[in-house]
Amino acid sequence: MDTPRLALVELHERDGRIGRVVDVWRWPLTLGRAMDNDVVIDDPHVAPHHATLALADDGQLHLQPQTSLSGVRVNGKRAAGDMPLPAGGAELQLGTTKLRLRLAGEVLAPELPLPAGSGSAWLPLALGGATFLLMLVQHWTTLDPGADYNQWLPTLIGLPAVLAGWCAAWALMSKLFQHRFDFTGHLRIVLPWLLAMTVAEMLWPLATSAVAARSLWMMASPLQALIGVLLLRAHLHHVLPSHRRAVNLTLVALVVAGGGLSLAGTWRATHSLSPAPYMSTLPVPALRLAGTAPSATLVQEIGPLATQLAERAKQARQDDDGGDGEGDE
Repeated sequence: MDTPRLALVELHERDGRIGRVVDVWRWPLTLGRAMDNDVVIDDPHVAPHHATLALADDGQLHLQPQTSLSGVRVNGKRAAGDMPLPAGGAELQLGTTKLRLRLAGEVLAPELPLPAGSGSAWLPLALGGATFLLMLVQHWTTLDPGADYNQWLPTLIGLPAVLAGWCAAWALMSKLFQHRFDFTGHLRIVLPWLLAMTVAEMLWPLATSAVAARSLWMMASPLQALIGVLLLRAHLHHVLPSHRRAVNLTLVALVVAGGGLSLAGTWRATHSLSPAPYMSTLPVPALRLAGTAPSATLVQEIGPLATQLAERAKQARQDDDGGDGEGDE
């Protein structure tokens, strides 16, 4: 009868993929950089004889760290000395190399579903068609009557080209970190978010202006920015599935920093945290659901504007006079 396998040692690459698997047929098992180890680890931060896995008298597997500068980490914690290992195995780190020790008592995780790219093709085609149609309608609303056909080329040709380049760039990232050029997977990711971004850009201003919701109307830009961040998050989770927490924290930090810079720029330009509402194209009056304001209310609200403009003009003159004075000196 063949000798049963006692354990497996999986050596992980820097991208998290399993680079090498070593079968364990006997104990003790030595790990290190020297050639006489059972598991040879090519890592300059690993000692020649870094650690040993051996059975104790009670039959439990123990880790015995040897003399080294970096020591050994077990499930993220540094091993202070001889220590027992869990019955199902453990995650070990020697130097910069991560290993996974799998034992017979290991509890396997549930089977994962296949990646999104393995499904039918009708959904991305439908999403792509809907997005393309909405963008054509949006572009049509911005054109003057009788516009030349050349003005349609940026949308007809530019949009598919930009979309293909975007997905190709992320597919190259997948090739770098996951060793697969997953163009279709990233196309499936971007199409729903692009459709949501287009719908928000077209319908959100119309819906909020129809009910005269000024505060909600001004959330159009933050809403589109949030959709863009969630799109990036989906791409990064697809490329780095084992670093979701780091991706989330990084994006949160970028959102906070970007939001702060945006508010600072708005305050510098308008002396307010939110710009005045403005629509380059007014919606159809029939779409307005909120009641109209009396003319007297409009005149009353415009009244303070004269004082504000006068103060702005006075401040501008003072700034100009100060600048000229400095130039004369």
